[in-house]
Amino acid sequence: MPSLLRILLVAGLIGPLTPGAQGQQVEPFEEPPINYSATPTNDPATAISAKFQSRAMEIRSMPAKKRLQWLLDELGVPVESQIFVFSKTSLQRELINPETPRVLYFSDEAYIGWSPTGAFEVAVFDAKLGATFYVFEPHATKEEPLLARSGDCLLCHSRHEHTPSLRTRSVFPDANGEPLSGSGSSNIAPSTPLAERWGGWYVTGTKAPFEHRGNLTGKKIDDFEGPAAQPTRNLLSLEGVVDTRRYLLKTSDVVPLLMHDHQVHVHNVLSKANQDARIALHRWPAMREILGLPKDAPPQGSCVVVFDSQAAKVLDALLCRDEAAWPAGGIQGDGVFAPAYAKTRKPDAKGRSLRDLDLRTRLFRYRCSPLIYSESFATLPKELHDIILLRLSSGLRAFPPSPSFGHLPDDERTAIHEILSATLPNLPAGWGK
Repeated sequence: MPSLLRILLVAGLIGPLTPGAQGQQVEPFEEPPINYSATPTNDPATAISAKFQSRAMEIRSMPAKKRLQWLLDELGVPVESQIFVFSKTSLQRELINPETPRVLYFSDEAYIGWSPTGAFEVAVFDAKLGATFYVFEPHATKEEPLLARSGDCLLCHSRHEHTPSLRTRSVFPDANGEPLSGSGSSNIAPSTPLAERWGGWYVTGTKAPFEHRGNLTGKKIDDFEGPAAQPTRNLLSLEGVVDTRRYLLKTSDVVPLLMHDHQVHVHNVLSKANQDARIALHRWPAMREILGLPKDAPPQGSCVVVFDSQAAKVLDALLCRDEAAWPAGGIQGDGVFAPAYAKTRKPDAKGRSLRDLDLRTRLFRYRCSPLIYSESFATLPKELHDIILLRLSSGLRAFPPSPSFGHLPDDERTAIHEILSATLPNLPAGWGK
């Protein structure tokens, strides 16, 4: 029996959490091989931290908006991605309300949040650790780093399957931005109907109105759902709603909101896949020894089960499977985000790119997430990385398609495969065969 228990423990088949000191439960990412909190980071924030300290006096003296723009530039985050959340769903909740919303910006590699008069919140990605979190406090003392890694963020940002992760919540806010008591909240997923999204967020640019929960506050749950619910409030800009002079843009456009929903989901799936694959590979040598296999034996058993499961989840996320239906006529927004988003497009010989937006019936023209080019995908353990790409190649070329690829028409699958063949580096040897 002890040997069986050892096999189960090594294989990771019992319990996602393990007891720590004084009986407290330890998250799997705090144990080997991740050792999240104890491991130094190697991410975009680490790369610029020395520059922050060398210019500390200058940064402290900058006007707030200039400081924000400087941070965006340093991390390569476009200002056109700006979106607003006015619900008190952040560590700096006391600074957030419908009159002074928290502003968010994002790119393929970084997310930045800021509340006027408050600190900047930064989320980036480390090849081993996944999502990592920082606070940029311009008013820190001279002895403190301006850009410091924050463990406090994990109070909320470890809810996605016990993984350091991002969150996009939809709540029922009152007039102060406080989620109504007893109303709970929901994390926005690809399948979340648009009518149930963005409670506690500002939504602008919807020239062709459709139902959503943005821009509204209420006193009771019935104000948001059911027959007595308030009608959707459509805004073209936030002038007259908030003091837009405090921010870089006057909008919280619907298109970057949709992109933010998509990216948060994909990044979370990639972070979970990265974590589970690394844990499985860490346990494999002990499992191999127990099973009496040679040292060069490839991963088997539960290790392969983990790879199979996570590869399927990553492919579903990348291929926009189960995406919620769009309103008739599509969603156009104010048109500012799309050109900025297209600046880093990688076209094939026919001029097609995964960053081409559709905005008529779905987000992307070619439904394979551009986050397949991200560092979060590129730095997955090679064993998992190659499994995903080989399954992707096979699935895109299969006629008829398997259920996992059935939502993509034949011509779209062919186009995606051709685009990836021309633009994605480090394709495995079996790609296209």
